[in-house]
Amino acid sequence: MNFVFISPHFPPSFYHFCVELRRAGANVLAIGDASYNEFRQELKEVITEYCQIDMMDYDKVYRTMAYFSNKYGRIDRIDSHNEFWLALEAQLRVDFNIFGQRPENLLVNQSKLGMKKVFHDAGIPCVEAQSIANPDIFADFVRRHGFPLVIKPEIGVGANNVYKVTNKEHLAYILKDLPPGYLIEPYVDGKIVTFDGLADRNGEIMYCASFELSDNVLDILNERKDMFYYYSRDIDPVLEKYGRHTVKGFNVRERFFHCEFFRRPDGSYTAIEINIRPPGGFSIDMLNYVADIDLFKVWAELVVHNKDMFTYKRKYNVSTVSRRDHLNYLHSTQDILRELGNTVVSYTRIPDAFAAAMGNDTFILRHKDMKTLFIAIEFVKAKRY
Repeated sequence: MNFVFISPHFPPSFYHFCVELRRAGANVLAIGDASYNEFRQELKEVITEYCQIDMMDYDKVYRTMAYFSNKYGRIDRIDSHNEFWLALEAQLRVDFNIFGQRPENLLVNQSKLGMKKVFHDAGIPCVEAQSIANPDIFADFVRRHGFPLVIKPEIGVGANNVYKVTNKEHLAYILKDLPPGYLIEPYVDGKIVTFDGLADRNGEIMYCASFELSDNVLDILNERKDMFYYYSRDIDPVLEKYGRHTVKGFNVRERFFHCEFFRRPDGSYTAIEINIRPPGGFSIDMLNYVADIDLFKVWAELVVHNKDMFTYKRKYNVSTVSRRDHLNYLHSTQDILRELGNTVVSYTRIPDAFAAAMGNDTFILRHKDMKTLFIAIEFVKAKRY
């Protein structure tokens, strides 16, 4: 099998994906705009060939794929595991007849308005949304729903360029310089919870788990708060039902998935969106720690050999806790590592380029008992006042 990865910088997780692909017998090829000299030596040893090009120039990417095809034979798979490059992947799959998502799939699973229809058809609660392109319909939507409202990109990921609008004056200010391609929907009061996992080639779920975010993601980014999120050993059966219906409704095949929901104060759920890619940050590592497994290997053997027989048990509750340099914490990194011992399974200093979204320091904690895990989380987050 010839597998092509496309990525601008090849983060550490790609090393694990590439290693397991190589071990499974795949020929690992890569396209990106980073210098080959910047790669870790371990990554160089598992990539057969790397081409550094301008990834925004489709003609150059296409010709690189054609070069790989001529040199190594048919390209069997292409992936980036990154939301930004899904459209590029999809077009290359059409042009080189490769299995996986095509542009027509992205009209549904990358478009928030397209997602609403699938959620509705699958019987999963979600809020109404409306494009702001039509002033008359838009004005009627505002009158019907009132404030607060949320304006967000029709295609986008995370909380980037998402605005909570509290009144008419604020709405007018936001709309003044807003580019095309945005929608509006009612603000939902609730905690973000997810349904994450991996689906096999037939769309059957091989692995799943759910995390909860500590705070509103808009507040975390806008106020530069520290944050944590945690995967629980258990999943609410209602959430799992909605998650499984979501994966089936969006026809997810041979891919990771990341489904987001609001859990309202009354315990009900409202669908937000689906991402047909791995959950971000350190989530794959966390999912591995939950069940003492290696999803990098499981995914590689699925892709290369269609190996979909996989058993697991969620043994631990696992949390990522991020800290920011501008906050005055009570305990040092050394204090945390000494006092929490084996509860800390990983510590990482985040590069400055990603610190705004992820924080400056990240600790991954795990414990079988949720109460004990939360005590550890509070120890990491404790501040001097």
